[in-house]
Amino acid sequence: MNKNKILLVDDELNLRETISELLNYENYDVRTACNGQDALDLLEYWVPDLIICDIMMPVMDGSKFHEIIKEIHSLNSIPFIFLTAKKENNLMRKCLLDGVDDFISKPFKVKELISIVQSKIERFEKIKNNHNNLYLGKKKLFCMKSTLLLMEF
Repeated sequence: MNKNKILLVDDELNLRETISELLNYENYDVRTACNGQDALDLLEYWVPDLIICDIMMPVMDGSKFHEIIKEIHSLNSIPFIFLTAKKENNLMRKCLLDGVDDFISKPFKVKELISIVQSKIERFEKIKNNHNNLYLGKKKLFCMKSTLLLMEF
């Protein structure tokens, strides 16, 4: 059975390791990055089923990272959850209006995190299964004896 893949982006090492272990225990394949730039580098060769991302990080913050993800056709349908300690007025509303799928405030309850992760991944799986044209990755066209073949790599 294939494990669902989760990208966890947070600059706080202890929190990143704790959440990663928790999600691994729940049978998810988790990769981590300490900022948005490292996450983009990882996404060049690995595509997750869900992204969980802090907002405040060095190098590239979560807002900029999400903005870039939204512009990349092969990545913009991946569910995106912000996990943050920021407490600004209307921050959650702004993030949701910007296209984030969910918003979790730190500190959070483990059951809440797991429930949201499961819900978003289940919904994404339904979307992928219902839309055969949704493919996360590169496609190349090949012509062979006047037959056009679509190959996935």
